[in-house]
Amino acid sequence: MPYNLSYMAFSFLKKKWVLLGIGACIIVGGFTIRSFRVVVPVFSSATVERRDLTQSVDETGQVEATTDIGQGWEVSGRVVSQEKMPGDVLKKGDVVARLESGQVRSRLQEAISAYNSSKALLDLKLVGPSEESKAQSLATIKQAEASVVQYEANLAKAHITAKSTVDVANKALETATNNLQLASGGEESQIVRDAYADLVDVLKSSVTTLSSALTESDNILGVDNTQANDSFESVLSLSDMTFLNSAKQSYVNAKRSKEEAEQLAIMLHSDSAHTQVDITKQVLSGAISDMQIHLLNVQHVLGATSPIGNLTQASLDTLKSTINTTQKNVNTASASFTTAAQGVITAKNSLHTYSIAYDKAVLDLDNAKKQADADVAIAEAQLLAQKASLASAHASYDLLVTTPREVDVASLRADVSRQSASVQSAQEDVRKTELRTLADGVLGKFDTKIGEYVTAGTVVATIVSHQFHVKVDISESDIAKVKMNDSAIITFDAFGDDVIVSGQVVAIDPSQTEISGVVYYKTTVLLDDIADLAVRSGMTANVKILTDKIEQVLVAPRRAVLKKDGKDIVRVVTNKDKGIFEEREVVTGLSGDEGLIEIVSGLEEGQEVVTFVEG
Repeated sequence: MPYNLSYMAFSFLKKKWVLLGIGACIIVGGFTIRSFRVVVPVFSSATVERRDLTQSVDETGQVEATTDIGQGWEVSGRVVSQEKMPGDVLKKGDVVARLESGQVRSRLQEAISAYNSSKALLDLKLVGPSEESKAQSLATIKQAEASVVQYEANLAKAHITAKSTVDVANKALETATNNLQLASGGEESQIVRDAYADLVDVLKSSVTTLSSALTESDNILGVDNTQANDSFESVLSLSDMTFLNSAKQSYVNAKRSKEEAEQLAIMLHSDSAHTQVDITKQVLSGAISDMQIHLLNVQHVLGATSPIGNLTQASLDTLKSTINTTQKNVNTASASFTTAAQGVITAKNSLHTYSIAYDKAVLDLDNAKKQADADVAIAEAQLLAQKASLASAHASYDLLVTTPREVDVASLRADVSRQSASVQSAQEDVRKTELRTLADGVLGKFDTKIGEYVTAGTVVATIVSHQFHVKVDISESDIAKVKMNDSAIITFDAFGDDVIVSGQVVAIDPSQTEISGVVYYKTTVLLDDIADLAVRSGMTANVKILTDKIEQVLVAPRRAVLKKDGKDIVRVVTNKDKGIFEEREVVTGLSGDEGLIEIVSGLEEGQEVVTFVEG
């Protein structure tokens, strides 16, 4: 029995320690699990996508009306012909002169021959077109037909727009002509006579105002109307009698000036001689000034007067209010008088102003007609080009259906593409021997002669262009991206961001300009076609120069690319929920707009890359 009790006690103690041990393990385990909990970092990411990537340089400048465009060849060589002479009117693309091109033309012929040879080999391998090719060719025909319809509509719109532009210019000229007629005749013009008639009315009304003002002040001072202020005369300006003496003296001056002006004004009428009106104007100007001084003196008198005896505070306040009102009336008359007098001056100057406006309206009408003709001509040329494209599409289809199907022509096609590139390169070399104008204008000068050797980049011709252009200052960090003939997109503060005009880089000043310690290079962008926009010199223009563009490449945000050990790396997200990502080396290409950069290798479309990690 004692043994059983001891065994039971031991068992109880053993279970107790076991339970305590299990509880301790649970507590320790809880702390351990909590301490090993994974913290998911806060980060942002973006998806790698395939799209067109554009690189541009944005600057702001001001519109200018004319510019001299200096041009030279892109290659060195000997001048063999001059097609245009100084003073000749030029169209954009006209050939001014040519360099010796025998060798480059030979290379072009060789490239064309090689291309034709590779194309012939390709044709031998073809066994006929597929149904897909036929469908694509037919689709090209449909697209060309739609383009013809669209450009027919564009031509009709060009005619309507041209007529509207010319009508607006005609209306402006009609208005300018009417204004000029009104202003003709100098001193006896209708505008000047009307201005003098208005001035006469103001002179007469001003005299009336001065008379009323004199009466109101006399009611206080009692100079002429000696009984008007009997009830308070004894307390006027008691605190400073000098004010009262000054007021009475200025009353005499104001009265004399008013009466002189009044005598002259009574004689005036709408057809009075202008010299007579001018004399009255001069006298009235002095009378108004004398009256303003007098009323100020009266205010000082009332300010030095206290409500004593028969003069109550209410009566004194009424007198002050009356003088304040009278002073406002005189000031108003003075302002009207000044405005009418200035109106005469403006009317006399209007002949010159309206002459300038008339000359501008004549020039604007001429420009509007020329621009209208040019716009219609361009629309007609574009329509002809689309009709030619349609004819070409039909011809291509006819050629396609008689061609056998393709077998294994991949290598031959690659060779044809390579030879085509060689042809284009050779054609570009030939083009570089031709000095073509960058814009419409007049050949100002040509600084070389036939037989002379010129080096690449030397300015030999100056084109005086009357097209609008914008000069912008481009920083040294961006100027390396910009090159001649780069296209540009221009908007104007005056018309808003929805109105866009195209342009072209035609000049880059080789000399630097330093602004606030930063080096800039002045670049000229020529506006292509401003249509019926009322573009004027001095307008603020926002210029976006398109320096490079590649199509359908992989892009990622520039901020996703980091430098590490001299290499470009990105962090590719492998588990977004847990915030897990891995570093990947990449090769980058063009740095474009919108904060994007080309990914040449290292990533695939649809992958997600980290752009920012908090902490």
